[in-house]
Amino acid sequence: MNIGYAQNIITPSLERPVYLAGFGQNRRAETVHDDLYARALAIGDSSRTIVLCALDLIGFFRRDVYEVIQRVHKKWPEVDILIASLHPHHGPDTMGLWGPDSRTSGVDPLYMSELKDKIVAVILSALENMQPAAGIKVTSISVPGLTKNARNPEILDNELTLFQFLNADNRPLVTGFNFPCHPEVLWEHNPHITADYVGYLRCEVEQQSGAPCIFFVGALGGMMTPNVKDHSFEEAEFMGKTLAQKGLAALQDANREPVVTLSIQKKEISVKLTNLLFKLAIRRGLFPDIRDPKGRIQTEVSLVKIGSLWLAAVPGELLPKLGLAIKANLLAAGAGRAGIIGLANDELGYILPKEDFRYPLNPLKPGKHYEESMSIGKEIGTTIMQSIHELIGS
Repeated sequence: MNIGYAQNIITPSLERPVYLAGFGQNRRAETVHDDLYARALAIGDSSRTIVLCALDLIGFFRRDVYEVIQRVHKKWPEVDILIASLHPHHGPDTMGLWGPDSRTSGVDPLYMSELKDKIVAVILSALENMQPAAGIKVTSISVPGLTKNARNPEILDNELTLFQFLNADNRPLVTGFNFPCHPEVLWEHNPHITADYVGYLRCEVEQQSGAPCIFFVGALGGMMTPNVKDHSFEEAEFMGKTLAQKGLAALQDANREPVVTLSIQKKEISVKLTNLLFKLAIRRGLFPDIRDPKGRIQTEVSLVKIGSLWLAAVPGELLPKLGLAIKANLLAAGAGRAGIIGLANDELGYILPKEDFRYPLNPLKPGKHYEESMSIGKEIGTTIMQSIHELIGS
């Protein structure tokens, strides 16, 4: 087993207007508190190579993902690539919803062009600088108290899923964290670019372990959000460092195992776009219109297996009810540990259970059904669950 790792700063320049994504419109960035990154982990055995790439972005549409993948494939045609956004609410608008007003996109085309160049470069660097890994540690722990579910408080996933590749001397090469919570400790009036608690987490892990850290969000929908009072940088630091320290302690106690399997299975799916707000955004040119003649959007789900760790990758913000069900299914099918990679190779908004989906009468004032107003439609949850089930069965 060989692995490669690379990272690249993707913080936008403030020489041009930067509209911060995730809350209201016309929130202009004033300073850079901490840099945003693209981070890539390449994993390869004798038969395949997989790249897991994490972006400190609100979201990255599938057409942008595949533009990057096609460019990488010019040099590495056989590699499988998964590009997932971490959904921080204090980075640039890369989707179009958070510009100066409701009719103007917040996406900067020049930044998007530079961004894609950097993502291609970081993936290629990871692939071109692979080294032997002698083993892996995989574990998971519950970390209560840091998060809450603002939609359904009784349904809570506070599981931190972890992996760490080791060299022959048992020293860490790369550490991976997977946790289901929005990076939104800072709130709607914050004018500073930041990766939120994830930035603090990665810095702490890297300082303590001496090895790079890559982070992926899990089933963060519903709203899995930080359990904080002041929405301050101090709280973001506390949350990030707490997760880092507890995760590293758990990995210290975990058993090292050889990586005996490496695989990725993908399934394309088609989902009807019914959301009235998203249709309006398409008409106004905020979103690209990627619907087929039947009004359906093509996207995908994946199942990645790295030794005993199985990761289901989904194209949006899965609610924890569905995330918990998927992880239970993965464990029942033979996974040693299970996780969810959210916003993977696409971002289609919230993914709800069909039985809980109630589209609001006025989506501009959705009340308790905000998630439905930011979801492409009722059927996406069922379609994804069925597709993941098929991948597990195959």
